[in-house]
Amino acid sequence: MYEFRIARRHIFSKRRNAAFSVIAVALAITVIVVLMSLMSGFQADLIDKTVENSPHITISPEEDEDFVHLYNHYTKTIEDFPKVVVASPFLSGQVAITYRDDSAGANIYGVIPEAENEVLNLEEDMVEGSFLALSRTNSGVVLGDNLAAKLGASTGDRVDITVPGYIDASLQVIGIINTGTALDESLAYTKLPLLQDLADADGVVSGISVRVSDPYIADDVAKNIENEIGLEATSWIENNSELLELLNTQLAVTWIYYLLIYMTAGFGIANALINIVMEKKSEIGMLMAMGASKRSITLIFVIESSILGGVGLILGILLGYLSILLIGSYEIVLPESEFYFGLETLPLKVDLRNFVYATSFAFVINLLAGIYPARKASNLDPVEAIEGI
Repeated sequence: MYEFRIARRHIFSKRRNAAFSVIAVALAITVIVVLMSLMSGFQADLIDKTVENSPHITISPEEDEDFVHLYNHYTKTIEDFPKVVVASPFLSGQVAITYRDDSAGANIYGVIPEAENEVLNLEEDMVEGSFLALSRTNSGVVLGDNLAAKLGASTGDRVDITVPGYIDASLQVIGIINTGTALDESLAYTKLPLLQDLADADGVVSGISVRVSDPYIADDVAKNIENEIGLEATSWIENNSELLELLNTQLAVTWIYYLLIYMTAGFGIANALINIVMEKKSEIGMLMAMGASKRSITLIFVIESSILGGVGLILGILLGYLSILLIGSYEIVLPESEFYFGLETLPLKVDLRNFVYATSFAFVINLLAGIYPARKASNLDPVEAIEGI
């Protein structure tokens, strides 16, 4: 195939321009792969924190009601729905927690420990003690780690709980939890019957938390539950609609940024090929005079574009992967900010799809970059090209 031999000879005759074109593609791929890995890690961590630190579905009281009555009946009915894994009734309220001379406001949740753990996997977030130990005591409390630090309390200490308008109680800290979110500043858990007694709320709960087999079907399951039992059912997707919309907008803007980087690399290849056309006009004219078709001339420059882009892609994949490994070997701590949605370290996710997307899209751009020089070469007049006009 003489077109390939000529294409290779053209590239080696302009090694410096070819090298710069390859480097441009390689750097573009490297930047894109690293950015994609950062975006994938950020979105995966954010979605994971959002899904795992909140119920997939939350059942709320009827309109104009403060509590859910007959919650045992509703809980059993909800658990019979297809795709529902578990339902956990909870009572929530605001309390003051005091330890020695320090006190802080807290959002306390009275729960059934086994069911709540199935909904939110809280046992995995424990940094001290056990969440399930709540079920074995009638005077225990689990505190968020930041709340515990604020009070200066640790596992084994007794803290005073004050429910506004009701009685006080002395509870023992049996565990400290870190959900990795801002909730840890004011989060506390205790047993449901204990908080019902303290708040004089026997027989009622604030709501029911539900976990489904697939979090992305939560909207559909919530609608079915709401239609069946008449209580308001809100999915995590509905609760976090603004966040998900922000992620989609961010993704669209990021792809525009990716396209600009790809185009920059593509222009580098186009520029190298145009220079070759201008310098090899007489050679191209000779080929056409000897019977080479316009298709063959076009194919020569498409092959050149493919070679330059292909070498750049391979080099870019290697550099990108090594860059990800290098960045991932360091734990980059993020500053405390609401912008990071509770993420503490820079997330990085190696995903094969990112490499496939980056290389496929870049290869297409590189081929397109070779079209103009190829058409320019194939449209040369053989006589004028040979004479160097």
